[in-house]
Amino acid sequence: MRKTKKILISPLNWGLGHASRIIPVIRVLIELGHEVKIAGSGNSIDYLKAYFDESMFLTIDSPVVRYGKKQAIGPGFVFSFYEFIKGILRDRRALKTLCERYQFDVVISDNRPGLYSKKILSIYITHQYNVLTRKPKSLSGRLARYAHRKMSSRFDYCIIPDTLGSLSLAGFLSRAEQNTKNLFVGVLSRFTGLKIDPELSVYDKTDILILFSGPEPQRSQFEQILLNKFENTSSRIAMVRGVVNDESEISEFSNKLQVYDNPADTVLFGLIKTASLIICRSGYSSLMDLAVCQRKAVLVPTPGQPEQEYLAKLFESKFGFIVCEQHKIKGLELVNIKLDDSWNYPYDTDKLKNVLDLCLK
Repeated sequence: MRKTKKILISPLNWGLGHASRIIPVIRVLIELGHEVKIAGSGNSIDYLKAYFDESMFLTIDSPVVRYGKKQAIGPGFVFSFYEFIKGILRDRRALKTLCERYQFDVVISDNRPGLYSKKILSIYITHQYNVLTRKPKSLSGRLARYAHRKMSSRFDYCIIPDTLGSLSLAGFLSRAEQNTKNLFVGVLSRFTGLKIDPELSVYDKTDILILFSGPEPQRSQFEQILLNKFENTSSRIAMVRGVVNDESEISEFSNKLQVYDNPADTVLFGLIKTASLIICRSGYSSLMDLAVCQRKAVLVPTPGQPEQEYLAKLFESKFGFIVCEQHKIKGLELVNIKLDDSWNYPYDTDKLKNVLDLCLK
C-alpha cells in the first residue's frame, strides 16, 4: 500500500499561468491519496482558492514583479530581479518554518527555486529549464541559464511540462538532459478531460475570443488596445480578462461584446472550443491550454518578454499559428483572418500520474 505523504506545493506569483498549471498536479496528488497544502500569496493563491478547500492554503510571501510599460523587461524589472533573489532566501526560511510546524515529507515548487530542502523530497516544476533573456548569447544570458540549471539540479526531481522530440511545445526552453532526475510529463492544463457542456451551446456564436493574461501593466494595456479596436464592432466578441479581485469597470460598448473576468473552466473551455478565432498572449500555460483544446490562435507576445516572443515564433513556424506584434494589432483586420485550425495535438493523460507516482514511491 502506498504511504500517504504530506506535500507542500507552491506556484510563482507572476501572472496566473503558474497557478493554473499546477491545478492538474494538485488533483492527481489528491487522487493518489496524499495530504496537500498550497502555499503562496497574491492573485495566484486567490485564483486557486476557487478550485480547492480553504483549509489547504498557507501563506508564503511572493516577490514583487514590476514589468515595464513599454517593454516588459525594462528598468523596473531590475527591481523585480532583485526581489526574486531576496525571495529565494525568504522561501528557504519560510519552508524551514513550515516543515517544522507541519512535518512535510515533500515540497513541490513551480519556478520558486528557494523552496528546496535537503531534509525532504524536493521537486521542481519548470518549462523554462533554459532561461531566455533579451540577449541570450551574451555573458549575462549564459550566466542566467547556468544559474537556473544549477538551482534546479539541487532538487531531487525536475518535472518539465513538455514532450521530448518533435512534439515539444517549448523547444529550446525545455531542452534538458534526459535522465532519472529530469522528467517530462507532457502538457499541464486544467482543461484536461473536459467536454463541452451542451447547455453552453450559445457560445458557438462567438466570432472572436480574446484571452488576456500575464502581469500588469502589460495585461491592462493589451486589454485597452483591443477594447478600443472593437468599440464599434459588428462581430460577436468575448473577452476573458484573466483577473481575480479586480474592481475596475469595463464598459460594454454593445450587446456584441461579452466580458468575463475569470469564468468557470467549463465556460472558458466551451468558448475556446467554439470561437471562430482566438487572440491571446503566447504565455506557455495559455499555449498548453490551446494544445488540450486543439485550437490555434493569433498570438500577440508581451512586448519585450523574450520567452513569449520566442514561443510565438516557434508556434508560428512549427504549428501554423499567426503572430502579430502588439503595436501592429490596431491595423490588423482580425475578422478577415483565415486560420487553419486543424491542430490535433496528442497528449498522454496518464503521464502526469505515472511521473508523480514514480517520484513519491
